[in-house]
Amino acid sequence: MKLSCSVLTVNRICTAASQAKKKYVISTLALCKNPKSSDYCVLLFSSQNKNGDKYELKNISKVLTRFINEGKATIQFKAPPHDLCIQADVILLKSFLHLLKRALENKLTDKEHLCSTMSVTQSAIKPPVKKLVILNRSDYPTKGFPRTLEILHINDIGRCSLDRGILQLTKLRLLDLSHNCIEYLPTEMNNLPNLNELNLSHNEFGKSSLRQWSWIGGNLCKTLKLLNISDNNLSILPDQLVKLHSLISLHVENNQIKTLPSGIGSLRHLKFFTASNNQISVLPGSTRTWTLQTLDLSHNRFDTNQQGNPAAIYPKPLPVRTLKDYAARRVLHLRLAYSPDTVPRTVVDYLDYARYCVCGQACFDIYIRQSQMLLLASVAQTFCISSGMVYIPVDCYFCTLKCFGSTHYNRARQPIIR
Repeated sequence: MKLSCSVLTVNRICTAASQAKKKYVISTLALCKNPKSSDYCVLLFSSQNKNGDKYELKNISKVLTRFINEGKATIQFKAPPHDLCIQADVILLKSFLHLLKRALENKLTDKEHLCSTMSVTQSAIKPPVKKLVILNRSDYPTKGFPRTLEILHINDIGRCSLDRGILQLTKLRLLDLSHNCIEYLPTEMNNLPNLNELNLSHNEFGKSSLRQWSWIGGNLCKTLKLLNISDNNLSILPDQLVKLHSLISLHVENNQIKTLPSGIGSLRHLKFFTASNNQISVLPGSTRTWTLQTLDLSHNRFDTNQQGNPAAIYPKPLPVRTLKDYAARRVLHLRLAYSPDTVPRTVVDYLDYARYCVCGQACFDIYIRQSQMLLLASVAQTFCISSGMVYIPVDCYFCTLKCFGSTHYNRARQPIIR
């Protein structure tokens, strides 16, 4: 059996300083049997070592597999005093080590395939495939996607669903599914551990129900930095978007969106937001905390004549919150992960559809609501909006009288235009 992997060979006799500059090398490990005897060995080939090194299995002292689920293992030999630090695909590495264990226990049968030392020859080692672009159906891989993929583009081939094989690409950083006919993604999408950029533009996500946005969550909360869902005929944005805490760039232009999620202002890392060519008439109050670099709200339906409420009667004291309210606020404040697997569906919905105060805290049944005007220059370095507007209306929720007072009575004065 052969295993394509990356190997770092460490000589235990040498000093640490002499080993410091060594790096992992793309290599091939082969488990072999000498045709003239019953002895097994491991052969190591690489582009730097074309003749290969031979290690007898009887000289193995330890096999370290603590990080096997991350595709890492180490084989230690008595003679020569070498440690082979291996990085490979998890499934292939487990298969190789399983066969190695059976060879050490002398339990291999004739049906189990092993290489002969006479048949193992030097061969060109292909570098792992990290990028794949599919622009035609004929380009689609018939044997599945390489597990080493980091960048995958599948564009304009009329796909209506996500290939389940993509869910196994643990190294995937960029996924571009634009210009297809996809209506929703499976929930398992949020298990991808390294996905940074997701392009879903020019699809059919406007046809999906709110339940079909459950893929937003999981690992994506910490890893996803760019999301493009423009040109999808969306009428609303799902409230689950506020779970993407690491989001830096969000594109939702060219849709039919009328309102934004109440908690969109709680995305602390958001720097680029594009929502042009929609039907937005008011922003949620949480956007007052934005510190964007670029904001595009052009070609929407903001009312230029709308004004915030004048200094009015101070509201009455709010009633005491329930324990459920306090607990839910704490969960969202700490950004704790939750899903239907850990809490009831009713609790998931209660948390997902929370309203957000201008201070960034969640509020549920107890709040003060009031419309105000927001100066765009206070939330974005550069902004684009139709008709030369400077102020736009915001629908504010206040979780306490303190938040109401600090925002209502300390807000910047608006110019009176006659």
